[in-house]
Amino acid sequence: MAPTQQIDATQTSTWADLSGRWFFAWRMAAACEGALKEVAEARAGQDDPDRQMALAKVSSLLYEEMTRWVRRGEALDMIVERVPRAE
Repeated sequence: MAPTQQIDATQTSTWADLSGRWFFAWRMAAACEGALKEVAEARAGQDDPDRQMALAKVSSLLYEEMTRWVRRGEALDMIVERVPRAE
């Protein structure tokens, strides 16, 4: 009886860990998307070429970061769908 309880606790812990990672990945992707929109707005209203170039660099870095978090979220989607939930 004890080994079964240990497995159930491990499954619950695994599910909670994956679920938390999944949520965090998608929240980070959404945060990057929001920041990317703000940078795009700032860039559109900017007349100084140096600042435009700096904002373009920030924009490209945010896009790379957003893409990384989206990929991580998609990978976790596939894992989370397969992990059995302990009920």
